[in-house]
Amino acid sequence: MEIKKLTQILLGLGGLVTAGSIIWWASFYGQVIKEMGGNLGDFFQCLYTSSGPCGFLVGIAQLAGVTPYNPTLFWIGVIIFGVGIILKFSLKKDGTP
Repeated sequence: MEIKKLTQILLGLGGLVTAGSIIWWASFYGQVIKEMGGNLGDFFQCLYTSSGPCGFLVGIAQLAGVTPYNPTLFWIGVIIFGVGIILKFSLKKDGTP
């Protein structure tokens, strides 16, 4: 597989996984907001971490039988996208469009 095609795949897949994780985060914490009040911005840190209050809410959700949001998917998407960006810039340095 040529590097240019791999770069496009990584950028697309990374973007898709990251967007999917953001949708999952918004859906899960949107339900939390309905129950507790507040706004989605109050739970922004829960997009990328599960420490502190985010971990507490995840634990409560698991006890209630709900599948909670997990930031691991977000980080997987960001890493895949980042590798794609690095490859894209390395191709430009080599003179490849």
